Amino acid sequence: MNLILIVFLWGDSFISICGFFFSAVHAFLSSLMFYLVDCVYRRYHARSVFAVSGIFTLFPNLGFLIFLMVVFFGGLPGTVKFVCEFYIFNVVLSSSFLSCIFLMFTLNFFGLVGFSKC
Repeated sequence: MNLILIVFLWGDSFISICGFFFSAVHAFLSSLMFYLVDCVYRRYHARSVFAVSGIFTLFPNLGFLIFLMVVFFGGLPGTVKFVCEFYIFNVVLSSSFLSCIFLMFTLNFFGLVGFSKC
């Protein structure tokens, strides 16, 4: 989410469109992740990794969807998330390397502080 903050603070119109697509893909994949966790919980009545072992053999469709979600959420080259991340990093790094590093460290620091407060 810190990357999205960098995009919307940058001010360029095309990079904002990439940020919008990145936000939409992130929202879709996060919703899919929560839905799949709910599906696993309904079948196993547990959220422990040890309790749900063997999910690929018992429920191959659910296991395949979980694998596909992890691959897409990780930003596999060729997906919309990868293309948006690549363009965003390319634009930010091409303008000023030092300001890019400063922004990334600052936003990651504030993101970690905010996450630890939760």
